[in-house]
Amino acid sequence: MTNRITKKHLEFRVKLLNELFGERTEAWTKGLDGKYSANPGTFVLDCAYGGYRLSRICNDGGGEHDLTARGTARETYYAIGAYINGAQAMKAAA
Repeated sequence: MTNRITKKHLEFRVKLLNELFGERTEAWTKGLDGKYSANPGTFVLDCAYGGYRLSRICNDGGGEHDLTARGTARETYYAIGAYINGAQAMKAAA
């Protein structure tokens, strides 16, 4: 029997990925004026239609660039894991 991959597992991996790349872990920041602005470069988990995908915020307006195809929680878990492994390998080589 396999363990179920939940949204919480995916969110933890996205947080780890942001930390490895030195990005903020929150997609949006509230300014002193009370308005929210996006944090470009931040990895985010996109959830829709029962599937998940890894995206990255690409501008101040909150536009997202899709990094993976939409898939099941398990497929997305492994895809994010590949990004984490790559980031760790880059750090080790530096």
